[in-house]
Amino acid sequence: MTAPAAILALVLAMTAVGGSALVWFAPTWGKVRHGYEILSGATVALLMWGAWGAFRGPVRTLQDAETAASGELALSLLLAATLATAAAVIVLAVKLPPTLARVLGGVGTLAGVAAFWPVAEIRAVGGGAGGTGQGFVELLLGSGLMGGIWLGMILGHWYLVERRLSNRYMVWMAWVNVGAIVAGLGSVLLSGRNPPPCEGLEGAAFAQCATTFAPILRIGSMTIVLGLGVLALLALIAGFNVKLAKEGGRSIQASTGMFYLAVILAPAVEFAAKVRYFA
Repeated sequence: MTAPAAILALVLAMTAVGGSALVWFAPTWGKVRHGYEILSGATVALLMWGAWGAFRGPVRTLQDAETAASGELALSLLLAATLATAAAVIVLAVKLPPTLARVLGGVGTLAGVAAFWPVAEIRAVGGGAGGTGQGFVELLLGSGLMGGIWLGMILGHWYLVERRLSNRYMVWMAWVNVGAIVAGLGSVLLSGRNPPPCEGLEGAAFAQCATTFAPILRIGSMTIVLGLGVLALLALIAGFNVKLAKEGGRSIQASTGMFYLAVILAPAVEFAAKVRYFA
């Protein structure tokens, strides 16, 4: 499997799945204008589509019949998630019953989660620690981190549209951000059970792997150290977010700025963790 494209697909899919769950099942539903769900849902659909596109190439490289079948199933589920989410956004945009949009969005979320299982099966066949179960949990935890931070940034911007919106929703999202950091910690620590890239390879296989991954990523536990270091910064940001969200008013804008920083940093955590995913 072409690791860089596969890792990119994982990060995009995790962001989309985690974000989708927060779009359609969060307490903001029915309390915030549906433009928020249209905006958020559109970004989720695009992320899902990107994940589907990035994963197509790696799936084509799979030689084993079992893993190839799992790859095709994952692609089908990611495409289903993309289409269901896009349909939900269209339903809201043309002002059809919001309940229909929520059902479609929920279907898209479940399809995205389901896509993680065949991806974890590919990892298990490749010898990943903990088998399919651990691989699935790693993806769910990564979704918690990426989705919580992505939707936090979007909600913060939505306060510029609904200036009289209660800060309770931003406070709730700030605490979701705290939970996202905990999920990210679990994701990074579980990834430590997998070997670093290129370990155990020899000859031409090692040479090809060495051209794919930077030397620093192949050093022992360096990816774990990088992930934990960035998580420490995200934890600091999460603390500020809780305080700023509680203050409300202009502090919401400051909290949104913090989410900007988090959106930049969070992918680094998951890229570091998922570098080991298919190793």
